[in-house]
Amino acid sequence: MAKHKRPDSLAIVQRAIGRRITWARELVFPNQSECARLLGVDASTLNKIEKGDRAPSVFLILSLSNRLRVSTDFLLKGVLNGRTDGEMALRLAALHPELVLQQQDTAFHMGKNTPCDMPEPPRRPEGDHS
Repeated sequence: MAKHKRPDSLAIVQRAIGRRITWARELVFPNQSECARLLGVDASTLNKIEKGDRAPSVFLILSLSNRLRVSTDFLLKGVLNGRTDGEMALRLAALHPELVLQQQDTAFHMGKNTPCDMPEPPRRPEGDHS
């Protein structure tokens, strides 16, 4: 099967995903080879992904998300949300102000709980007013 050049729009997205992987990885694993080993991929594969020369698989995105304590939304779209570790989100936002912090995250990081952060309170049975 002949290889075809990706459309420029997809290449741009691929490079952006690689850049965000690099940003998060450098905060958790300064050594790219060590991170690749823990992920079970070759170091050259991770290097190509971070440079934007290769697209990561969905399974690698899931593994990276878990290992780097960031959401898949961050890796794929650059959006920091409640599924990203709070400390990691603050560090990423401080280093890369172009990242998008969703409104619920700013409340979460200010010590306020939003409805999606808090479990629903237990309900009393009808007629129980104790």
